[in-house]
Amino acid sequence: MKELREIVQLWRKRADQQCALATVVRARGSSYRRPGARMLITGRGDRAGALSGGCLEDEVAV
Repeated sequence: MKELREIVQLWRKRADQQCALATVVRARGSSYRRPGARMLITGRGDRAGALSGGCLEDEVAV
């Protein structure tokens, strides 16, 4: 719940910018996060939330 709160706070803070919400919809094999994990990326590159243990976030934010 804390993560969702952080995502909403960042979205409100950056309401003047375009934002993208990345969501894990399926995971095969071993994964750090389950389907439903989210990360918000703003036009400035600010992020809230996480999709993995840190190995996917940079790739998704591009």
